[in-house]
Amino acid sequence: MIEPGDATQVTVEFEDVDSYGMAHHARFVAYLERARLRFLESRGMPVYPEGCVPVMYALEMHFRKPARLKDVLTVSVHAVAVDDFTVTLRYRVRRGDDVLVRARSVIAFWDPEADAPAPVPEVFRQRMALDDA
Repeated sequence: MIEPGDATQVTVEFEDVDSYGMAHHARFVAYLERARLRFLESRGMPVYPEGCVPVMYALEMHFRKPARLKDVLTVSVHAVAVDDFTVTLRYRVRRGDDVLVRARSVIAFWDPEADAPAPVPEVFRQRMALDDA
């Protein structure tokens, strides 16, 4: 079940497809990033938390079916873990009822002044409702 604020719709555009008419795998990273930003905004979390910068620590993607030109996709995002230094998110990219891509990202936080890892900001801990994996 997709809850409001947990899903973003994207349309596969001409610049997204390769010579075979399928969305290039790298474009899915942009779709996930767009959905992650909307997910954070829907929970009132800052894109750039004070005192640290969010950075991609890990990204895993599993491709099941291709997306094609003009497909309307729904990218859902769910928080599955928060520890001292990272937030783990799960994604599903769907076309209707078909799951095209499953993905997982781990976001870490970096303190640019100390040039060192930073703990997960308190606002993230308070506002990130974890969903069942």
